[in-house]
Amino acid sequence: MITTAPTRKGVVQSLMGVLDGPGPVVILPHDNPDPDALASAATLQYIAKALIGKDAVIALGGIVGRAENRAMLTYLNITLVPVGELDFGTDAQIILVDTQPGRSNNCLPETIVPTAVIDHHPTYGDYDGVPFRDLRDGYGATSTILTEYLQESGVSVDAKIATALFYGIAAETQDLGREAGPPDIAASHFLYPYANKRRLAKIENARVPREYFALFRDAIENAAIYGRVVVSDLGEVQYPDMVAEVADFLLRLDAVEWAVALAGYGKWLYVSVRTTDRNANAGEMLRKVLGSRSAGGHDQIAGGRVRIDNGAISREKAALRVKERLLKALAANTVSGEHLVG
Repeated sequence: MITTAPTRKGVVQSLMGVLDGPGPVVILPHDNPDPDALASAATLQYIAKALIGKDAVIALGGIVGRAENRAMLTYLNITLVPVGELDFGTDAQIILVDTQPGRSNNCLPETIVPTAVIDHHPTYGDYDGVPFRDLRDGYGATSTILTEYLQESGVSVDAKIATALFYGIAAETQDLGREAGPPDIAASHFLYPYANKRRLAKIENARVPREYFALFRDAIENAAIYGRVVVSDLGEVQYPDMVAEVADFLLRLDAVEWAVALAGYGKWLYVSVRTTDRNANAGEMLRKVLGSRSAGGHDQIAGGRVRIDNGAISREKAALRVKERLLKALAANTVSGEHLVG
């Protein structure tokens, strides 16, 4: 963990101290925010308003595509503002949440130094110029960090904020079953009594379009097993979150320890990796395959993207190249694959 505060106690006071200036506060999660990022951003917004009276805005650099994530925005009244409508001027105080400076998954210009960085992923840089840094890669979710902020702040626990945080932790750790530690368990236990169970159920069981089921049909048809690895190239998808969702789904196959999903969206090829091997480091492996700035993650979960719109290589060739590099990195049999169906 890196934090500007000498101890965990007083972290919120330290953060509010650096934010209590003349400029506007902009909270920037990664471009296509998941429940963990959305919940963390909403909680920061809530705390800043309660403690220093600042109306922070949550910026959106990409899209919110997954049905559950859109339901969070609807049922928990989380408002996002497209980055194109915001001014990252010299007086803006920018908080990166669930991402870090220089990563390809956020749209913060490299020339701008954020005021604060809060994340549960491994530290990717020193960030000496950032006034406030709280990076805890031992935590399963950034929402757990923000739950501790909420507790320390002493502000009243709003039901919608509690619901967001509870779902953020649950989604990121797969109901405390993936990379969850004592802080995540404690945070979930604290939040549950305050969470709105009816809204939580509506989020977890959000309605999905017909195309959603077609995606999983195609994912199964295109999936192939290479030793202990299952890989599925999804072609083009409607939103980037689909790639991670398919990787989670494929990992349930009892014949494999690793699941990989790839797909194109816009100018990018998105890659998600999942593993059941608790001794692995999926994030480090994917960074070696895609490049240190293009991927990130933890031991059992990783994701990244590479640009494919420069005309030098097609999406199909880019996907094949990434697939071959991943299989080589995983020491799997790359000669022939056994398809799940057909």
